[in-house]
Amino acid sequence: MIIRLILTLGIALSFAMAAPQIARADAGDFIGGAVVGGVLGYAIGKDQQKKKAQTTTRTYRSGIPSTTQGAQTQTALNYFGYNAGRVDGQVGSGTRAAIERYQASMGYPVNGYDFQPYQYDFLMQAYYWGTSGGQAATQLSGQPLLMAYRQQLQSETALAAAPQAAAQATPAVAPQEDASATDSSEETNSSLPSLFSGGTGGPSLANRCSAVMLQTSTNGGYTTLSNMSDPNFALSEQFCLARSYAMATGEELMEDVQGLTPDQVAAQCSAFGETLEPQVVALSLSSKAEAESQMRTFALDTGLDPEDLVATSKVCLAIGYRQDNMDSAIGSALMLVAMGEPAYGELIGHHLREGFGVQERRDLAMQWYDASLSALDAGSQAVFLPSQSDRPELLRTAMTKSQ
Repeated sequence: MIIRLILTLGIALSFAMAAPQIARADAGDFIGGAVVGGVLGYAIGKDQQKKKAQTTTRTYRSGIPSTTQGAQTQTALNYFGYNAGRVDGQVGSGTRAAIERYQASMGYPVNGYDFQPYQYDFLMQAYYWGTSGGQAATQLSGQPLLMAYRQQLQSETALAAAPQAAAQATPAVAPQEDASATDSSEETNSSLPSLFSGGTGGPSLANRCSAVMLQTSTNGGYTTLSNMSDPNFALSEQFCLARSYAMATGEELMEDVQGLTPDQVAAQCSAFGETLEPQVVALSLSSKAEAESQMRTFALDTGLDPEDLVATSKVCLAIGYRQDNMDSAIGSALMLVAMGEPAYGELIGHHLREGFGVQERRDLAMQWYDASLSALDAGSQAVFLPSQSDRPELLRTAMTKSQ
């Protein structure tokens, strides 16, 4: 415990020791009138700024992103060669024309005023992939890089389906008893089964979500209450949507951080995940109440400011997802719940339901789903797709039908 506390303190202090900067709101006001430093201070400032700006957020016609999403869309469109112009978040005729060129190349319905969520999400997934090594691996850029990403997803989906189809077509053959097995019982007993197949060495959630986005694109859009035929796929869609939203939030928090390189931040978040690994492992063995209580106790024992832990967790949640580091992502989500942000419990429910980063436990997943939705009913602020008012009902319906 002492070693873990020292490690956690070291992580937070290394964040806080970064070169200070002055955080300003969009209107130019000082956040709290103080100088804040590094990742933690900037993340806290951005959280405060975001809350202050909620009542004055610009709105656009249906299907057109808000200012934040507008900037992300422009960045990704420019990256793939669709030339949306200057990245300013303002969705004008130039951005709409770029959206239409993107829609046409992907075979989507072409209408720059009707930029569907699944079209935006696929674009952003491709952008994250390209900037996280896809471009370096393929040596491509622009639209060819986007098409290479789609081709890779189609190939991975086909490969994933092939073993399942072969297993259904091939009759099972009982293995013959090997007499030598009884003579090597000591060797056999020395190899114990692994209880946990998750963590950073488990299957790729990024690949899973890319395949989900591809299927959503094929279906012509996200599952709704009226057309839901596969509740499990609907929950997977919402999982990947929440993941994308968490990544976008983290990108926003980090975009103006000074004093730390992206690699340094990633290293800090990796250490953060290693520190929280025991709590992540316990999720598959403990009830929600027990896991949350253990994390809250751990957080209090660190002696760190709760705001610092929350800010660190939001940044490391995004980086954990971007790098497929499940200890960092799940540990950060659990820390956020323990620090009083219950809506993040939905992510833990998704992880337990699908077995990414933790042992699959659908019974425990329901506890996390129920608690996060109950918190929204009680007035807790939505953190994933807050503008989609029917999302809680969609989740509840999918949960009920999937049992």
